Amino acid sequence: MKHIVVFAVSLLLSVRVLAQIPYFAATVGDGKLYGYTSLKLRPGVNKMATYTTFQYGLGDHFATGLDLYTGPGCACWGALVRYGVGISKWFNIGAEVTPTFNLNDSFRFAYLTNALYLNGAITRDGRLFWCSNTWWIVKRGANNTFSNYEYLGYTFPLKNRHSITPMAGCIHSWLFDQDLDLAAGCYYTLKQWNFYLWGNDFLTSHPRIVMGADFAL
Repeated sequence: MKHIVVFAVSLLLSVRVLAQIPYFAATVGDGKLYGYTSLKLRPGVNKMATYTTFQYGLGDHFATGLDLYTGPGCACWGALVRYGVGISKWFNIGAEVTPTFNLNDSFRFAYLTNALYLNGAITRDGRLFWCSNTWWIVKRGANNTFSNYEYLGYTFPLKNRHSITPMAGCIHSWLFDQDLDLAAGCYYTLKQWNFYLWGNDFLTSHPRIVMGADFAL
């Protein structure tokens, strides 16, 4: 019974982890390697989690890769396939499918993540932009979840290919059956690197903080 409870909690945690840092439609590019890692914590609560992914570009629009999620009492490993295309400056669309397996349960199937990524420019210079991510999580032994978040962002260019991009938005269920969760953060771009500081659950006693970094080589 304890094992089942831990597994269910792990699924809920992993789904919540996904709806945080914004994902954009474009893939990393042909023959390029993308990596991202993050630490997620709630000050005052001993429940830290990590998420790491590596993706390799297969052509200009496809990518494949692996990811690893660890949290209190759980560890999950996934294999992903991703597609993205730019329709125009104003509208880009991407999709990702990731079956994930429980490393603490003989590598049994845990959940399937289906994601739709949309983003585009609002102004002609592209500095002001919008981003939407839609998640459909199919879970073994539990109800499926449907969630979405929308962000607005603005990029402030700096010298030598540096920039800082603050973003703000909300996370919510497709059913709108609970309070919307406000989320905000920023990332600092240093050439091919991005460094993230994000947060959500600001109206709770223990808001969540995410620190992360990614690169494309």
